[in-house]
Amino acid sequence: MEQQSQVLTTEVEFEGQIHSASYYVENDIIHANIGGRFMSVPLNGPSAKSAVQTLLRGHLLPAQRSARQRSHWSAN
Repeated sequence: MEQQSQVLTTEVEFEGQIHSASYYVENDIIHANIGGRFMSVPLNGPSAKSAVQTLLRGHLLPAQRSARQRSHWSAN
């Protein structure tokens, strides 16, 4: 059972840096602040924490991809 209406924080390591997101669960809906964006998703997995960590990694991947493309194109 997830704690309801209590703001929690979780972290993930991504490319050697620690990134964090805050979230709370209310009426089996996860409300998360990830990179300044607020997201709401249903709680249907093993835990809200793992769902938020997955969302956070998903938020970081496009930024990583863009940075790699910029460095590739600026090197040529």
